[in-house]
Amino acid sequence: MTACVLGMPCAAAGAALTPATAPDIISVGVFTVAPYVMAGPDGPEGALIEFFDREIAPRMGVRFRWERPTTVARLEQSLISGRVMFTPIMLRTSKRDKARIRFAGEVYIRFHPCLAVLPGHRLDQIASPADLAGMTVGWVQAGALPSFMLDKRIKLDRIGSVDWTPANLEKLRLGRIEAAYFSNHYTPQYFAARTGMKLKILTLPTRGLSLQGAFAPGTPTALLERFQRAADQAFAHERFNAYVDRALAAEPEPAATP
Repeated sequence: MTACVLGMPCAAAGAALTPATAPDIISVGVFTVAPYVMAGPDGPEGALIEFFDREIAPRMGVRFRWERPTTVARLEQSLISGRVMFTPIMLRTSKRDKARIRFAGEVYIRFHPCLAVLPGHRLDQIASPADLAGMTVGWVQAGALPSFMLDKRIKLDRIGSVDWTPANLEKLRLGRIEAAYFSNHYTPQYFAARTGMKLKILTLPTRGLSLQGAFAPGTPTALLERFQRAADQAFAHERFNAYVDRALAAEPEPAATP
């Protein structure tokens, strides 16, 4: 089976597959962000995984080899070192550009940041960073933040766990933090629906986050172009939204009986 090797052209890059041609294998790293990516018993699962396996991989003529979810910090290092070749969603920053992570040109997924607080919280909306002065807000190590959240009056409590979302929500429940930051509204809603935890979601008055596919520094340009062509087709007609809607509507797994 032919595998993509960093710095070398893929055997089938840019070419149509024939029945006798095996697909290239691309190693993919991810971090958890429900319902897009979640840690499953045999590797990552969720709307993003299903969409890329069913819609992107066939159009690229490749097979994705999914690594187990890791932290954002470790994923960055895995991309930079070439231990993984690709991640489906990452926010482009100057730091990541300097590390020569290669971002695909188009933006297909946009998140709208928010804070999750307990129902009795004093805030019902957020107008400026001053509203959050003195608050301790939970987030994840190496996770990018909008400039709004970098105000020095806001205390950030960053966690270094793969399962950072349930960990931060538990800290919120126990009163160890006053709010939990999320890059999108779906993640806290997803966990609240499955745990019964009551949350108030406060939208941040900041621009949405544009997420792109990101490749290791030595990835051939032909493979980026191949991804771009496949993504243009796969994301058309709101196909991805249908996968997200199904994931949100899915019933939670029943608890195991002793």
